[in-house]
Amino acid sequence: MDTIDFSLIKSQAADAASLMPSLAGKKILMGFWHNWAAGAADGYQRGQFANLSLLDVPKEYNVVAVAFMKGNGIPTFKPYNLSDAEFRRQVGVLNSQGRAVLISLGGADAHIELHKGNEQPLANEIIRLVETYGFDGLDIDLEQSAIDFADNKSVLPAALKLVKDHYAGQGKHFIISMAPEFPYLTSNGKYVAYLQALEGYYDFVAPQCYNQGGDGLWVSEANGGQGAWIAQNNDAMKEDFLFYLSDSLASGTRGFTRIAADKLVIGLPSNVDAAATGYVIDPAALGNAFKRLQKAGHGIKGLMTWSVNWDDGINRQGTPYSWEFCKRYAPLIHGDGGEPERPGAPGSLAVVESGRNNVRLSWSLSGSVRPVEFYTLYRDGKAVGNTASLGLDDQGLNPDTQYNYFVTATDTQGRESLPSRSVTARTAGGAVDPKFPEWRVGQHYRKGDGVSYEGNRYLCLQEHTSNPAWTPLAAFTLWSKVLLERHA
Repeated sequence: MDTIDFSLIKSQAADAASLMPSLAGKKILMGFWHNWAAGAADGYQRGQFANLSLLDVPKEYNVVAVAFMKGNGIPTFKPYNLSDAEFRRQVGVLNSQGRAVLISLGGADAHIELHKGNEQPLANEIIRLVETYGFDGLDIDLEQSAIDFADNKSVLPAALKLVKDHYAGQGKHFIISMAPEFPYLTSNGKYVAYLQALEGYYDFVAPQCYNQGGDGLWVSEANGGQGAWIAQNNDAMKEDFLFYLSDSLASGTRGFTRIAADKLVIGLPSNVDAAATGYVIDPAALGNAFKRLQKAGHGIKGLMTWSVNWDDGINRQGTPYSWEFCKRYAPLIHGDGGEPERPGAPGSLAVVESGRNNVRLSWSLSGSVRPVEFYTLYRDGKAVGNTASLGLDDQGLNPDTQYNYFVTATDTQGRESLPSRSVTARTAGGAVDPKFPEWRVGQHYRKGDGVSYEGNRYLCLQEHTSNPAWTPLAAFTLWSKVLLERHA
């Protein structure tokens, strides 16, 4: 594995900004933050966004993406109105509240041009920004020509992998996210290269469902089975658009590439000044889309908005928007869909053991006003068993097959919670080869060692001691998948 010498990058003291809060198992409400001052009438309807410090962002926003890291050559970032030390202090305050602060790379007007050989300088610069300002990850927000300009598609993922592995070696989780315009997520869309290159590394994707006008998707089952084109700017069909687009992405259908539901975040504008189109007039449209996604087995990760500054902005008449987006949708994300009497989603869903024909799972207690009567385990979106216990052994499965699971809690009044986070498991594929024992955390591996992981075999490329972030599936620089010969 090629290594990068980060020894020249001065590390900050272990203050609050060095925490890197985890998003694992959490629903997120993400908002972009403007690193520039408001103009007189910057909005699409000539309104004005608010000038905010990070400390002004409501706590309901548990992910804040600072816009933007950009510039000629190796892109960079500098606070527009604060010292480095004060910006880091503010990031530390959010981190101490369990909130993550990302640096977003790109933006609509950014020219990002990376070339082969820039992997090390870019990784160095990202780590310098993390160490200087306390950023917890990076959001890819490349738009238009910048998406596939020069060598951006290969250099940026390679640099991010090096950065994520660097912090994993310190026991920290560096977050990688993306905010692509949704038309670039078709099966042959421009962003597919980033998804593929960062498979196993990225944490979530927040498709922008705004500013695309008549772009949309064809839904064959709509219009009484006659089919219909549902456009992004069709306000009358907003609920259907949000549901079918998210369902298409979560399942990899209707011409879109697949993004796992627990890594999928819907991106919307805060109001009519924040984007030309895409504003959800009736909040029930989004709430109903979430319910339909849940029923379809797609418990998505959350919501993103452009932007927190617009959420606190004013329209052209001077009327405040008064945090409308946050007030409308924070209960949907953090309060179980605005129905506080429902049980809380079970936590800590984990695969305990995978056999040839079974998968055993466990989870933690659901918080509930009323007693929980039973938990329901879902496999690939379908209920497969109820239990009063905090675990279940799902049996009768096919060998060497991948399954997706989530679990819900139902109280004594029959109210079912939102889904837990999803986990994936693969059953064993036959007799264990002693040359390929199961991969384990904390194991010292030497070059040439073989392991089995999620039904596949891998060979070690470089001596190392394993940690939870360096799975054979994720750490491509440490492990090489063995292609088994198949005979007719």
